[in-house]
Amino acid sequence: MADIALGSVGKIVQIALKIKEAVETVKQNEKECHDIQRCVARVSALLRKLDEMTETMKDEVMRDALEDLAESLERALELVMECQRKHNFRRFLGAGNMAKELGRVQDDIVRKLQLGNFATSVQTITIMVTNIQSAGGPPPRPPPPRSQGEVIIDGFTKFSLSELKAATENFSDGNKIGSGGTGDVYKGVLQDGQVVAIKKLHPIRGFDHCRPYDEINVFVDLKHKNIIRPLGYCLEVTMVLAIYNGKYVGAQQGEFCFVQEYMENGSMENIMNGSRFIGWSCRFKMIQGIAQGLHYLHEQRVVHMDLKPQNILVDSDMNPRISDFGVAKKLDLGVEKTFDSSIAGTMHYMAPEYMYKGCVSTKCDVYSFGNTLLGTIIGSMIISTPPNISELIQWAFEARDDVRMELFKPSLCCKSQLMQIKKCMEIGLLCVEEDKERRPTMADVLAMLNGVKELPALKEPYPYINTE
Repeated sequence: MADIALGSVGKIVQIALKIKEAVETVKQNEKECHDIQRCVARVSALLRKLDEMTETMKDEVMRDALEDLAESLERALELVMECQRKHNFRRFLGAGNMAKELGRVQDDIVRKLQLGNFATSVQTITIMVTNIQSAGGPPPRPPPPRSQGEVIIDGFTKFSLSELKAATENFSDGNKIGSGGTGDVYKGVLQDGQVVAIKKLHPIRGFDHCRPYDEINVFVDLKHKNIIRPLGYCLEVTMVLAIYNGKYVGAQQGEFCFVQEYMENGSMENIMNGSRFIGWSCRFKMIQGIAQGLHYLHEQRVVHMDLKPQNILVDSDMNPRISDFGVAKKLDLGVEKTFDSSIAGTMHYMAPEYMYKGCVSTKCDVYSFGNTLLGTIIGSMIISTPPNISELIQWAFEARDDVRMELFKPSLCCKSQLMQIKKCMEIGLLCVEEDKERRPTMADVLAMLNGVKELPALKEPYPYINTE
């Protein structure tokens, strides 16, 4: 183990690869070892992506957190290597204890990533890591795009790229109104004068050309007042020169765009960062609307997977509209959860069981909703400086009691509204429970918001530790 230096993302990736190699030949505790390998591969891929996307990971303040995390990965490697030694009689007899120890070290890895500065420093970044087969293998070569001869549904149009370029002045920076992990969003004006929002997907390494059709299949039939309405799409394919196995080959490259309703009031992010003040009554109406939209999605077996203020738009009547289904998933009938080999979403809003284990269920959206709800309450409503996003859960738990409610500006809330704020804080805290089984469903959330269901007892969240 001495040859593995601590304190860098590269070394963590090396440890992850060693764990993968060791797991392939384990003789006991195979399930626990494979769970460790899956968790470590996701952690490694996540850190590599963050390292590529932001200079923050190279900051001096990250060193201790990375070293601490690497120590736990080295311990995991030691345990997995012990599980290779089937003929060591004493260790083999201790297989049950070894399983517990493997579980403990996996929990330790998860905890250290949660308590480090990683999510704090890159909270606004949307992560896209596809096809995690190993910690360091290259992504698969993308398949060719499907035929352009798609059936067009009423109200859903296929646009040409030239039409959308004309509508956005060739996707000019002046028309850009948003950016995310899957693409940039532009304001556009179609030939008939209709104002629309156009999302132009990023061309990314290992991009799956079938993915946009998966997104269309998820959202095209959704019809709800709190879900953004899709208007159409664009696909144009060109031939480009590419290198494959050391040789130049012809490859197809697709330009993909989605067209949807334009919301002049922007996103809920504007409310949370205080650039536009919105009173509590309006905020509560928005919280209810988001809950209704999310409940509808879950009834359709759709998991959004990237619910956050940036992806909640506000119409002219201040109604919230859930948007951006670029990483959404549709669950099979009767299936509550599945396991995903990719990571997609925004770190602070990702449910822990998805981030570290790839477990997908409607409870992932419930976790994201909880963080969004707490941020919606706090944004520009309190007298003191809003808490850092990484401290939000602990702060809300401590501030929810009547004694601390003086933190809210008295001119903005009456006594009955303060009680409503307290209840919403508690609902948000229930939604961000680390154990997904303790989180409510969105049906439960609506019932609690509407006062027809009692709130269960809260469990104190794991305390945030500042590593600076």
